[in-house]
Amino acid sequence: MAAVVALASSLMGAVAQTDSTSTKTGGGLSLEDNFAPGFHEVSVGVGPMFSPIGSTHNRPKVNYVLGMAQVGYMLNHPAGPGPLRGNFEVALEAFGAGIWEETGHYIAGGTVWGRYNFIPEGWPLVPYAQFGLGGELLDIDHRYDGHNFNFNVDAAGGVRFFVNPRFSVNAECRFQHFSNANTGSRNIGVNALGPILGASWFF
Repeated sequence: MAAVVALASSLMGAVAQTDSTSTKTGGGLSLEDNFAPGFHEVSVGVGPMFSPIGSTHNRPKVNYVLGMAQVGYMLNHPAGPGPLRGNFEVALEAFGAGIWEETGHYIAGGTVWGRYNFIPEGWPLVPYAQFGLGGELLDIDHRYDGHNFNFNVDAAGGVRFFVNPRFSVNAECRFQHFSNANTGSRNIGVNALGPILGASWFF
């Protein structure tokens, strides 16, 4: 409870620092500076993923806890109208997961993300939407995936809550698909969905 109160107090402090154009520290650093071209973001996160979702016919139950680390690179200055104002970012992610139910033990791989950050003027919150592609090794039953190497296709939407202009806590909902792109004898694949909680540092 104390941690929740402390986080809420920090968020309220961040909102109180917001003027008509940006959130600033005493030195004049704005939240928006984090999204200028060339600025970087380092993120970590963790969360449970649940499957199958969508088409469940003959698909296995593969529930796992996903941990990830990302490095992001901003591509352009925020631009655009009203709530759609934002910028583009590319991020490289390494992830690992422990499977607790029902087939397999581990998943380990990487993803390249393309992300759009929504940055309306004066907001202390930065929503985002992203799409990713990558590959991984996993040891689920080969009756479902054919062999250990698979590809992933991912989509996610989330929001960053800025505690101060260089640090945010993040929440997202992530979809993740694994399959071998018909390079194995079987290719039923895995479709999973779950929440990811994390944090980002900007520099």
